[in-house]
Amino acid sequence: MRVVFVTRNDLGLACLEELVDLGADVRAVFTRPERANISDQTDLSSFAERHGVGYHETEELNTEEECARLASYDPELLFVVGWSRLVDREVIETASVATLGMHPAPLPRGRGRAPIAWNLIKGLDETALSFFHLVEEADAGDLVGQHRIPIFPTDDAASLYAKVVDAGRALVREHFPRFESGEVPRTPQNDDEATWWPKRSPQHGLVDWNQSPGKIHDWIRGQSRPYPGAFSHLPALNHDADGAGTLVTFWSTSPPSGERAFGHPGEIAYRDGGRLGVYCFEGALELTELQVGNDEPIPAGELVERYDVGLGVRFVNARDQIN
Repeated sequence: MRVVFVTRNDLGLACLEELVDLGADVRAVFTRPERANISDQTDLSSFAERHGVGYHETEELNTEEECARLASYDPELLFVVGWSRLVDREVIETASVATLGMHPAPLPRGRGRAPIAWNLIKGLDETALSFFHLVEEADAGDLVGQHRIPIFPTDDAASLYAKVVDAGRALVREHFPRFESGEVPRTPQNDDEATWWPKRSPQHGLVDWNQSPGKIHDWIRGQSRPYPGAFSHLPALNHDADGAGTLVTFWSTSPPSGERAFGHPGEIAYRDGGRLGVYCFEGALELTELQVGNDEPIPAGELVERYDVGLGVRFVNARDQIN
């Protein structure tokens, strides 16, 4: 079955590898030029060279030139995975059988942007990778299938994304043979159950220490690598230009124990080896890895001696900073 694939990330690459293993006639790969500010971009050129398929880099599919290039490969199936941009009807109609996408949320819930981050920030214990027919509206097309993904308190953005990649492989293995046999699986979504997740930007990562340990744990792990990270400012270190304090990025935390503790939100409560306890709402959160400014990441507890930061020092609270 003739396939053209549009992607820029590891999920797309994993699906491509499965399609080749299943005997698909992969004709071409379209991807975006490498950009430093894209957190989950992967190289597709080596795959294309290894398998002798067409390789094209483009910033925009919705042009007459790119539509013609897509159509020149005469795809029966067109996959658009991890593209982060809507595609027009002209692109969708280049495939003679179906144009398909994937989205790591249990559609119709979780349509929209930054699904890996939102799954974790919202503290969900389960999500899904949805495989669906593309339409012009984001994430609204009929479902081909869904693969459930458990989320554990120890998961972060990287580990959840790895599960999503595995789910993508499973969905291709399950459903590509159905298309090859002439079936076109599709189940309409219930739009009445649809919810939307908004776009996230790096500046949205500011920590609100007035939240509970569980909320802040989810906040930090949802924005961990490969994303820019959740952060706060520490006035005890050298001030930056606006006097807010040096930016400290938090990369990991221990899942909260549920034990109650009381102190000023944002105050460093204790150091336990490589862990650093910080008071928040009715508890303390253990930071396990952090990064001061552009320095190398360190175990959080090393903040004490490496930067001469004592117990009782406070991170700036988001509510105070915003106000």
